[in-house]
Amino acid sequence: MRILHLNTHPSGGSYEYAALLSSALAEQGIESHVLCKSTPSAGLGRLLLDRVIRRSYVSLSTEPWHGTRRLLSPPRPEELDGIDVVHLHTVADWFDVPRWLETLPRRMGVVISLHDMWHMTGGCFRYRGCDRYANQTNPCNPCPILRWPANRFLATAAHSRKLRAYRNCGARLVANSQWLAEIARRSPIVKACGGVRVIRPGIDTTVFKPQDKNLCRKHLGLSADAFVIVTGGASLTDTNKNVPWLLQQLSRLPDLPSVIVLAFGQGAVPVPDGLNVRFTGGIRDRHDLARLFAAADVFVSASLMETYGLTLVEAMACGTPVVAFRVGGIPEAAPDGQAAILCAPQDSAALIEAIINLRDSPQLRERLGDVAHEMANTRNAPSLFSKTFAQLYRDCIRLEPTQCAERPAFVI
Repeated sequence: MRILHLNTHPSGGSYEYAALLSSALAEQGIESHVLCKSTPSAGLGRLLLDRVIRRSYVSLSTEPWHGTRRLLSPPRPEELDGIDVVHLHTVADWFDVPRWLETLPRRMGVVISLHDMWHMTGGCFRYRGCDRYANQTNPCNPCPILRWPANRFLATAAHSRKLRAYRNCGARLVANSQWLAEIARRSPIVKACGGVRVIRPGIDTTVFKPQDKNLCRKHLGLSADAFVIVTGGASLTDTNKNVPWLLQQLSRLPDLPSVIVLAFGQGAVPVPDGLNVRFTGGIRDRHDLARLFAAADVFVSASLMETYGLTLVEAMACGTPVVAFRVGGIPEAAPDGQAAILCAPQDSAALIEAIINLRDSPQLRERLGDVAHEMANTRNAPSLFSKTFAQLYRDCIRLEPTQCAERPAFVI
C-alpha cells in the first residue's frame, strides 16, 4: 500500500501531523511520503494570474478565506504513479482541489483530514458561530466574511464544487476532535461523504518527553529560580493566538522580576513594561521545542479557537502543565483539572489565578505535569495514530467510491 500526503507548506501544525503520520506508517512497512507545493512549473502569465486570484480572495474577505479556483499545478501524474490513497491535509492555498479530485482514477482512495473548517465550508477556516455552511438548500449565502457582492455567490459556488467532487470520489473525512466532528457532521459536504470519524493526532513521544529541567534551563541561559512561562505557535502575530492580550495579562503577575516568558514563533509583538519576554523566533527543530517546554513551569495559551491543540499536547508530553481557554477541542486535548487548568475565553482574572496557583504550589505543578505526560504519552502515541489510519486506508481502497459515499455517518 502506497500513501501520498498533500500539504501546502513544509511547516506548521498540519505539516507536522502529516510528517509524523508518514514516518509512523513507514515503520509499519507502508510506503508513505509527504508532498508540498514546490516551485511552480507553470508559465509566468499563469503564475501572475493565480497571484491575482489569491490576492482577490484576501481583499474580498474580512477574515481568512480561500475559494477553490486556483491556477497552480496539482501533483504531476508521475507523482501519483502507483499511489493507492491520497491523503489531503491543508491544501487551500495550492491548487484547484475539486477539479483535481474529479480527474483521479476511480481505484484511488481519498482521505481528507479536517485541520480547520475549509474542507467542509464555502472557504472559511475558523468556526466563529456561523452555521450557514450547514444550510441544506443555499449554504454559505450570504457569507458574512465576504464583501458585497462576492458574499452572494463566491462561497456558495465553492461549497457546491467541494460537495460534488468529494462525494464523487468517495472521500473519507477525519476530524482531530469530537468537537470538530460535531461541527463537521452538520455540513452537507460531510453528509454527502457519509460522515466523519475522529482520530486523535499523534505526537513524537521520543522527542516530547520529560527532561532534566535544570539542564534545559542551563542550556537556554535561564535562572534555576525563575518562574518560566512558555507560550507561542507558528506565528505570534496570528490574531487567533491572542498573544498581545496574553502578555498584557502576564504583566499583572505579582513579583514580576522573577518571571520569564519564552515566546516562540515567527514575528514579534509589543511587550508591556516590566515583563521579561524572550522571543526565540520560529523553532523548526522539534528537539529544541521540547527543550523549551521541559524548561518551563507552565505552558500558557490564550488561543481563541483550536480544533484540538497539538502544541498543548506536546507541552503536556514533556511533563509541563497547561493553562488555556475552554474553547473548541482544547478540553479534549487538555482536560481541565487533570492535565490542565482551563478558564473561560478572555477571563483575565481566572487566567492569572490559575498561573498564580501553579506558581505557588510546586506540588500542583508536579501532579498536573505527571498526569499530562502519562495522558499524552498513551493517548497520542504515534503507533496508535498510524495504525488507526492504516486501517482506514485499507477500508477505503476495498470499497468503491459509491459505496464510501453511501455508508452511514459515524464518529469513533
